[in-house]
Amino acid sequence: MKKPALLIPAILCSTLCACANVHFGPYVEDFARQPLPDNDGWAALEGPVTGGSAASPENDVTVSTRKALFDAVAKAGTAPKIIRIQGTINLSTDDTGRELMEQDYAAPGYDFAAYMKTYAPAVWNTRLDEKDRPFKLSGPLEDARKASVHRQRQQVTLKLPSNTTLIGVGTDAKLIRGNVWIGAEAENVIIRNITFEDAFDYFPAWDPNDNFKLSADYPGCQTTYVDAATGPQQCPGGRWNSEYDNISINGGRRVWIDHCTFTDGERPDTLFPPVFPFPHNDITQKLQHHDGTVDITNAADLVTLSYNVFRDHDKTNLIGNSDNAKFDSGHLRVSFHHNLYEEIGQRMPRARFGMVHVYNNVYIGDASGADIPTRTPYQNHLAVLQYRGPAHIMRSVLGAGKESGLYSEANVFLIAHGGNEIAVASAGGDNFFDKGSLVNGQPLDITKANGKPLNATSTWTPTLYGNNKVLPASEVLEEVRSKAGAGKL
Repeated sequence: MKKPALLIPAILCSTLCACANVHFGPYVEDFARQPLPDNDGWAALEGPVTGGSAASPENDVTVSTRKALFDAVAKAGTAPKIIRIQGTINLSTDDTGRELMEQDYAAPGYDFAAYMKTYAPAVWNTRLDEKDRPFKLSGPLEDARKASVHRQRQQVTLKLPSNTTLIGVGTDAKLIRGNVWIGAEAENVIIRNITFEDAFDYFPAWDPNDNFKLSADYPGCQTTYVDAATGPQQCPGGRWNSEYDNISINGGRRVWIDHCTFTDGERPDTLFPPVFPFPHNDITQKLQHHDGTVDITNAADLVTLSYNVFRDHDKTNLIGNSDNAKFDSGHLRVSFHHNLYEEIGQRMPRARFGMVHVYNNVYIGDASGADIPTRTPYQNHLAVLQYRGPAHIMRSVLGAGKESGLYSEANVFLIAHGGNEIAVASAGGDNFFDKGSLVNGQPLDITKANGKPLNATSTWTPTLYGNNKVLPASEVLEEVRSKAGAGKL
């Protein structure tokens, strides 16, 4: 009788393979365990950015609800943790999963119609003259708005501690209707492969001082109130401002944001036009419910953003929140590479104080409706009221703010109805350095930048490229379009 000679080896192989966790078939890399590659942008300056890659099994969790997400963060604290987002998580929900809306957050006494009526420029601005400015809002309606903001903030803000990796599972992971906060106490954070949508503020604030200016070519604009047709209420300016970014790096350090997508989702600000009459009805005075996508402020430092997509948004990346910031100098070191900006209005980024490296990024938009320097502010205002173009007017891509050091390399600007004056603007800064960038197929010309003349110099030179070879601008569009955004890891 012939012996079954292969039986024992087959059983043995099965046992050994199971014990050794050997997998037959293609190897699938666990991106959640990946650290930031060595020397990949400013985030890598002080050593490895590992996030939660060293997480123990109990701190490596997959979540699909807001409650599970918040519980996972609280349970692990500052220990290394990997939190995997599966499907869509709405941060504006209660523990049962019910979505919370404006009426759920509104404090007693809040009434938007009454708020608009009370603080309308035609009413509020007439009560003050030059010696009383700024036109600071006060009273029970503003107090009720602030209390409502506090209620919403407590519910929709996810505060990430140190040593965290937040990563999407598959191609459809989303965080919507909320704000991820990386505060001054947090460092070593990685966020990857997530689509962020609709960080919606139900209680935007009207700021009558935002961009307010005395402009003699506006009929009736003057310092002192005279009557309904003459006074500061006839001067341009004032903006609605909202509270939440998709991600706020507010003092955090050593942060890597990679392969994410940012959008306003189903409630873009274009659904909420200006509510006050001329001269407070410019497109920029829309009823704004969204703030930034990723803002980096309050001495935040050492941040790398790579292979992300920013789409259909207005004010996108603010670096340094004020010209008067006391602690930002020496911080705000940020790298942007291989990111796609499409149909964005401004701030890609707008930088103050920091040393900001932008290379191999793509900027696509339409500048129809943007201000034309040869026209007066009043003429530009009248012209934009006739505007029927794209949702977000591309007004300014790279903004050189106070004491900023923007270093640009081989970026691609595709700007319909615009050019160098849209690609680069002085926003109070003096220096801007570029090499190898193309604006509509032609070399970027800094002498045509918008605002005061910029010096084509840099006070520093980038060295942190990691494994990324700086591509010539002619090759950047294909690279970024094919690889950037959530779902493309």
